[in-house]
Amino acid sequence: MLKRDYPLSIQPLHRWPVDIPLVSVVIPCFNHGQYVDEAIQSILSQTLQDLEIIVVNDGSTEQETIEILNSLKLSKTRVIHLPQNMGLPAARNAGIQEAQGKYICCLDADDKLQATYLEKAVAVMEANAGISFVGSWTQVFGSESRVWYASQFESEQIIYYNQFNSLAVFRKIAWEHAGGFFEEMREGFEDWEFWVRLTAHGFRGYQITEKLLQVRRIGYSFALRAAEKKEVLFEQIKAHNPKLYADSKTMIQKIKKNYGDVYTPQPFVNLQRRSYNLPGNVIMIISDLNSAHTMRWIEQHPPASPLVWVARQPLDETATDTLYETTPFVYILPNFLPRYARREFIQYLQKTWNNSPIDMLKLSPYDSKD
Repeated sequence: MLKRDYPLSIQPLHRWPVDIPLVSVVIPCFNHGQYVDEAIQSILSQTLQDLEIIVVNDGSTEQETIEILNSLKLSKTRVIHLPQNMGLPAARNAGIQEAQGKYICCLDADDKLQATYLEKAVAVMEANAGISFVGSWTQVFGSESRVWYASQFESEQIIYYNQFNSLAVFRKIAWEHAGGFFEEMREGFEDWEFWVRLTAHGFRGYQITEKLLQVRRIGYSFALRAAEKKEVLFEQIKAHNPKLYADSKTMIQKIKKNYGDVYTPQPFVNLQRRSYNLPGNVIMIISDLNSAHTMRWIEQHPPASPLVWVARQPLDETATDTLYETTPFVYILPNFLPRYARREFIQYLQKTWNNSPIDMLKLSPYDSKD
């Protein structure tokens, strides 16, 4: 038996009220009105629809953006207006203060989410209360095209190298405990500082190794300007977390001693009885195929109906990309769930998707031979 990284405890999961959104998505917007509809549509296309969307007009000065936000009337969405430009971290804090959700996602107005992202991020934290913020690999698009293969969370590493995109989902209670985003960091890396401070307060992160986040780059972007000031901004991070950086090795050792995995007998009780986006005439595939056999099966059986693909084995990036080219509804269970919760998650998916006509197909390695 493999040695566990962290001690394990079992605790019942608090049932979230069904009349309160489980997830709040906060979208700060300063003069990016031409993109905000695309960002919101990526949220309204999420499989998990138990959510609210809060757009924060951060004192926009462009008339087009002001008109778009004033006329915005989309499902689950409301707009709050700040009297003047307060900066990205303050705009996020203002939106989160209005948020009702157990979980928060801060989506920039020009970025997008893959359809299963919120569902998977929430499932990670519902299945393990020892994890408090969840991100994924990032696909950069627009004026540049690349992938940020962020490494898995390591408390020793995150205090020196950012491991999480600003679109990571986190528990609102962790945001409250840590004191929110540091509003003086208006020039960038405010998200990295927040992840560092969460770590300093004993909260643990997790990275889903799939490209579920889509970040737009537009010319000489805010992110590029921040990168040019990295040394100065990193000094601000250290100045705002003096105890952590004064003796980081000792502090991290103390923090990690309190880490633990907290499992629950009913990990997806808060995800059931919730509204979801469902296509019709679904084929759900429960697959034990490896990467090569997965690609071969897809090639030999081009789907005529929407697929929900549930992989019980790890898959490499090529096979994963092939699946996402076939369907947005891809669940590679080892990427985001502890082993104990995987069978329960399959049962949850079967219940969730039962509002659509559904055919089940189970694939074993014997179904795809060379």
